[in-house]
Amino acid sequence: MQKSSCLVDLTAFRRALELGGVPDHGFGVSVDDIALVESAWQNLNTVVSSHGWVLALKNGRRLHLEYTLDRAGRGAPEELAIAVLHPEQSRPTLEDAAGVCWYRPDHLNAHLGITPPSRH
Repeated sequence: MQKSSCLVDLTAFRRALELGGVPDHGFGVSVDDIALVESAWQNLNTVVSSHGWVLALKNGRRLHLEYTLDRAGRGAPEELAIAVLHPEQSRPTLEDAAGVCWYRPDHLNAHLGITPPSRH
C-alpha cells in the first residue's frame, strides 16, 4: 500500500472510530476495545471514497466498520455503518464490491500499538 493511501486510510479510520464511539450507533467502539484490525478495504473514487475495517475486539466480538465520505456534497457528507460479524465470517459481504481492494492493515495496528500475530 502506498504511503499516501496509508495516510488517507488512517484519517478515515480515525474518523470512523470517532463516529463509532457515539452511543447512537449502539456499539460505542473505542480504540481501547480493539484487539486487532484484521483486514481492511478501500474504494477510492473521485467523488465518493469508501473504507472498511474488520475489527477483532477484546471482548471476543468482531465488527465491520464501513465509512463513506462524499466529497461532492451530494447527500450525506459522511456515513458510518457498523455490523457484527459471525465467527465463521472472515469478511463481510459487501453490497457493491466493484473497485474494492482488500489489504492487510499493518499500519493501522502499528498506529494503535498492536502487534499482529505472525503469519508463518
